[in-house]
Amino acid sequence: MSWKKVLTAGIMTTMLSCGVQASPSDWVSPNVPLSSPLYRYIEKLDGLGYLRSMPTGAKPYTRLQMAKWLREIQAEAAQRPLPKYMRGITKQMERELAPELKILAGEQAVPSLSLKEVKLEAATYSGAALRYRQAVGAGPLAGYQPLNVNNNGYRYGEHGNVVALAWLAGKLSQDMAVALQPRFSYDSDQHGDVSLISGYITSRLNGIAVQIGKDPVFWGHGDSGSLILGNNMQPLTGIKLSNLQPYRTRGLFRFLGEMNFTGLYSELESNRTALTENEVDKPSFVALRGDFTPQRNFTFGLTLTSMLGGKGRSLSSGDYWDWLLGRNDEAADDKWNNIAGADFKLRLPHWQGVQLYGELYGEDQGHYHPIKMAKRGGIYIPRLSGDGAWDLRLEFARTNGSWYVHQLYTAGYVYKGNIIGDPLGHDADKYYLKLGRYLTKDSRLFLCADRTVMERSTAIPQTINSYWLQYHTRLREDVFFDGSVGLARISNLDFINGLDDTNRFAAISVRWVY
Repeated sequence: MSWKKVLTAGIMTTMLSCGVQASPSDWVSPNVPLSSPLYRYIEKLDGLGYLRSMPTGAKPYTRLQMAKWLREIQAEAAQRPLPKYMRGITKQMERELAPELKILAGEQAVPSLSLKEVKLEAATYSGAALRYRQAVGAGPLAGYQPLNVNNNGYRYGEHGNVVALAWLAGKLSQDMAVALQPRFSYDSDQHGDVSLISGYITSRLNGIAVQIGKDPVFWGHGDSGSLILGNNMQPLTGIKLSNLQPYRTRGLFRFLGEMNFTGLYSELESNRTALTENEVDKPSFVALRGDFTPQRNFTFGLTLTSMLGGKGRSLSSGDYWDWLLGRNDEAADDKWNNIAGADFKLRLPHWQGVQLYGELYGEDQGHYHPIKMAKRGGIYIPRLSGDGAWDLRLEFARTNGSWYVHQLYTAGYVYKGNIIGDPLGHDADKYYLKLGRYLTKDSRLFLCADRTVMERSTAIPQTINSYWLQYHTRLREDVFFDGSVGLARISNLDFINGLDDTNRFAAISVRWVY
């Protein structure tokens, strides 16, 4: 059986299982924004061995899912006390997730929409946004700012920036959750701007959550990006289906353990031909993912994403089976651009909680097997010191010369000027390091470094060496301070031999949690 058939069978089995499993109304819950520190808290406590469940690579997680994990952490902490530097963090999690903890304790959810968070940021950025090689077919028609990636497509203006964000979330009824996250920004380049990071409504059909609207997603376990689908771009507006709770499939697929399914449908820009005249306007975007946890300390995901159809390239009824199996690889008949593959995460509890993770994806195909590959590998060491106050993460990612490039969709695997996957682009290597130090129960410090080599196989690659420092602390019970400062040294800017530049970034923010 080909890799495409295995992927399709796994996803379809997951969908069928999901459709027959009922879930309580109270399981409908808003998502936790990807920018929330709750993700970092769960990751750290997982590494320290306080979490029995295995978080999958399909983010965002819901508030109720986070609350379930917090209950596991509380139960383990009752047997094995938390390190002092983590106690304030768990107390904060308990305050933020108090409504969901009550639901898990048996109380009925109270319908309400409330302000959850407000954030004010002042930042300065100097240096131009970098571009990929712009010749049609030689690279995606997009760009990015070093020191500012995976930020929902937002670009800082030159020099001063002021950004305000708010997050409102809650339940309108037992079966309906809603969330809204507007962003207000001002800078000397764009002046004032109002945008919506997230805005959606979620209900359910039996055991399936149905979400309509927009919300950032991130699929995979990487810390520096996702090769297939991440929040480097502006969030897509569309419909998302996922199961409300993990489940087990009986029979032939019972060895896969707990299973989860996520499906996403959206439509890309209506004016892509403005980028290049050979482009296709309004292509559909489909993403399917199945997550499986066959063993307590191991999880993996199978993912298929596709740009397909569009103005002048509509699919006929006979095309859809070929699309699923990847049979269409002739330029004259091309109607889609598929990326598919797998990611995994492995916990090693007897090795101080070390975690290994990776991604392997293929773009396009040659008779049922991928021919354009990209990969990521990483290691997370949560106990670099005995008590875990120091931790370390190392990552490496590589793409080939055809990655994010396509013969039909000539602007590439992009949405509104940003790559849909990892901002490292095509024909690139990325080396990433993150060293963490938990200072007290309320403060954390991270030293990060990133080396990206773009167009590595050419005579004049563009190389970016980035270094930045992040600091987080609590000012009062529900008031938090975040600071970041960094620089990026660029060699062979715009792929011109000997042309160098330096980008600089600094930001401070205050966040109120309600």
